[in-house]
Amino acid sequence: MKLNDWRTVKKLSYVQLALKLGASHAGVVRRWCLDPKHQYYTIPNQEFMRNIVNMTDGAVQPNDFYKLHE
Repeated sequence: MKLNDWRTVKKLSYVQLALKLGASHAGVVRRWCLDPKHQYYTIPNQEFMRNIVNMTDGAVQPNDFYKLHE
């Protein structure tokens, strides 16, 4: 599951998600939620990746941030 899909299901804003993950601001989290083809898309570092997996109870996994198929 993509992080943005999880965020939408949980009805969280980017600000709320940033606070839950301990990110510095909503803009950082928004970049993690963009399509991997988007020029501003970024992948969370290991610390945040661990927080994401834990917070989503494993619904969002590290491989969900990579575009493996066209």
